[in-house]
Amino acid sequence: MAVDLIWFALATLLAPVFAEYAKIRTKAERQFNFIAAAGIFFLLAVGFQVSLFTNFAPTAYMYGVYLFEFLGWLFLLVGVLWAVFSGLIK
Repeated sequence: MAVDLIWFALATLLAPVFAEYAKIRTKAERQFNFIAAAGIFFLLAVGFQVSLFTNFAPTAYMYGVYLFEFLGWLFLLVGVLWAVFSGLIK
């Protein structure tokens, strides 16, 4: 579970880099910032999954995982939809 989320977070963080190489990011700077923030939230969710804190409070870490994964999906959804709609309008 944690390894899959790490790969997904890295792919999400690499999306703005590839958009910069393709010269797309200049048209949608804020949208790709949302996508990069989603990758950071996914990495924070992984950090809560594999932390040493899980031995002391096994239920408390799950709230951190749920919170950061939810925020990651929310930011990813907002960034992608915003980029698509701004691309369709222009």
